[in-house]
Amino acid sequence: MLKELLRFEEYKALNPCELTPQQLLTLEKELINPRPNKSSDEYVDFKLWLNGLPLRQERFAEYIAKRLKNHPNAKILDVGCGRLGRLTKMLSKKGFLMTGIDPKLEISSTDSIKFYKQEFDYKTAMLNDYDYVIGQEPCDATEHIVRACLIQNKPFLISLCGTPHKLLSGETPETPYDWFDCLVNIAPDRMVLRYAKFDPFFITPILRSLKF
Repeated sequence: MLKELLRFEEYKALNPCELTPQQLLTLEKELINPRPNKSSDEYVDFKLWLNGLPLRQERFAEYIAKRLKNHPNAKILDVGCGRLGRLTKMLSKKGFLMTGIDPKLEISSTDSIKFYKQEFDYKTAMLNDYDYVIGQEPCDATEHIVRACLIQNKPFLISLCGTPHKLLSGETPETPYDWFDCLVNIAPDRMVLRYAKFDPFFITPILRSLKF
């Protein structure tokens, strides 16, 4: 832990993930007082940077690109793309036609990427313009993605959060694994849950439709 604290000032100066001052402060507090069996996204990225490993968005972008290598110009909707749309922009550079949506967006559309600052709701989402839907830890939007894609028969792939989120029923499962089970059981014959080990430190739960 001492090594992490000593490197934090360097990380703070470089700020490779473009964290806000509040996020940097939260990360510093977590380094000083670590939480057993709980790690924030900010800490995960810091740990990867500390060990010279690709960050979460880079790893997930490579994973998606490999799965879609036979569909290089696919139209992809990235739900919960975050305030800066980092994954969206990475996949755009790989040749995919990208759209990002997130209620906390701080950037605007470009010539090559469309961004929408709004929440994703399965009842109103229109997916006709997309070949695939993805999400990297989209939190409360996760079940919305699953249900929207099942209703509209659209392939999806989601990197799940490590903490459970509220279901549309209003319930919040006690553990991440309970939450995973609830999601899979929406349509167990149309999706699969797998665990990907992108690096030595973290295992990533991946929920995808069978067609992705």
